[in-house]
This record gives sequence, C-alpha cells and structure tokens, in this order.
Amino acid sequence: MISHFEKCKEAARHERAIGALTQRTGVSLAEARVLFDQEFARLARGATVHSYLVTRAASNVLTALRGKRCELPSGTA
Repeated sequence: MISHFEKCKEAARHERAIGALTQRTGVSLAEARVLFDQEFARLARGATVHSYLVTRAASNVLTALRGKRCELPSGTA
C-alpha cells in the first residue's frame, strides 16, 4: 500500500514535470497537465516498473509537442 507521504511525493514529481514542460515548450499549464496526465496513464497501464514513468511521460509529451510545433499548416510549403 502506498503511504500518503509517497502519494504527495509522486504528485510533486508530476507537478515539476508539468512545470518543466510549460517552460520548455511555451504551452499553457492546463494543456501540459492534460497531455502529461494522458501519457502517464497510458504508460502506467502496462508498466511493471514505475520508477521512471514521470520522466518517460514528460519525455514523450515533449517529443510530441516539438513535433507538433515543427509541422507546417496544410497548404503551405
């Protein structure tokens, strides 16, 4: 069973990762939180080791946001 203290530490890790995403990409805090939470939940479903989920989720979101930023709008080239 996870203690209250561990839950608080995990929540703090999530918030630090989300804050870093907003600083590095310029997206809003709300958007970063939604994207991070979705990716974290996706990764957690099949995870057996949870030590690096926060880092991996943040990395995946960062990669996705960077790719999204580099896409050209349709009809331009």
